[in-house]
Amino acid sequence: MGKLGRVLWLVFGILLIISGVATIFNPLETVLLLAYIIGFLTIFSGISTIFYFFSLRHLSSSLLILADGIISTICGIIIISNLTISGAFIPYMVSFFVIVRGVIAISSSIELKKEGYSKWGLSLFSGILTLLAGVVLAFNPIIGAVYVSVIIGLGLILYGIVTLQLWFAYGSFFRD
Repeated sequence: MGKLGRVLWLVFGILLIISGVATIFNPLETVLLLAYIIGFLTIFSGISTIFYFFSLRHLSSSLLILADGIISTICGIIIISNLTISGAFIPYMVSFFVIVRGVIAISSSIELKKEGYSKWGLSLFSGILTLLAGVVLAFNPIIGAVYVSVIIGLGLILYGIVTLQLWFAYGSFFRD
């Protein structure tokens, strides 16, 4: 990798960190961008599935594949054409995921107790806290939007730090 590659790697790491900070401090925009990305990916998935149908149309179940492709494409278009509504829905999806994780943790802790594991209470406690956090997110979507933004932002910042760390660590290996 030459000088240009090294510079691009450095710039990429810095941009990741800046993007992470911007994401944390702009939760509404982050959720709307996430809704846009989900909508675009849903459209792409639908169109891909429709093309997939044409190679399998001789199978009796191929109409289900076509229906899936059409429905996915329509859903993606709806998501993109109503970004505000779609963005408002994302925190509810996150809260649902957190609630499910809490219920699973509680259930797992009960199984651990049955198996004689002595620290099952910690799993139960964390499951209850996770479940409560999910319920709070469900009833306060603003907190959910902030939560999503903070998690994405922290991920970008950490990825940027790792990228810069590797840039410095591997710097002596580059040949100009």
